[in-house]
Amino acid sequence: MNLFGSIKIPLPQEKILPFFYGLEKWFRLNPQWQVLSIEGACHIKKGARFGLRVRYDKTETLINYDGVVEELIDGSVLSVCLNAEDTRRITVYFGDKGDASVLRQKEIMGNDGSPMDQGELDAWLKSVAWYLILQNKNTLWSKFWKFFMDRLWLRMSPSGRRIVILVIIAEASGFLLFLSFLIVHYVGF
Repeated sequence: MNLFGSIKIPLPQEKILPFFYGLEKWFRLNPQWQVLSIEGACHIKKGARFGLRVRYDKTETLINYDGVVEELIDGSVLSVCLNAEDTRRITVYFGDKGDASVLRQKEIMGNDGSPMDQGELDAWLKSVAWYLILQNKNTLWSKFWKFFMDRLWLRMSPSGRRIVILVIIAEASGFLLFLSFLIVHYVGF
């Protein structure tokens, strides 16, 4: 199964490329799995080998990938092959559009995939774009969010992230309901 995705990021290419030279955060942003461990993917180069152990969110399947950087053309292409029972080839193409960049990702999977795979690829691209924008802001709020993302959020499983979001929505709804009650009770609408 072949998947293609593309996203425009309002950052110049030189601010995007360093993110991909360390594969760990890129893999952790994938909504399909939880990264349990990654070895040897700190500073990549063509032919570099690394180990990636993940747990897929939908099936709870543990997979140990033997990864290799198949292609690395500075500023234009990064291609990674993840070898296990089913091989996955992920290629990222970088395009420069002046003050913005276009990130295109292609994935070739050995299995047939599921109908949600394209949606997960699009979500992965959006997560990467949001993280890159956050990383390149220099405000106190963005530094706080980046710290939160690096220390907690990226270490959680995708189902854990969904639970946190649901709890925050439930608590915010409860707080708004409480404020509504106070306004009605004391103001008397």
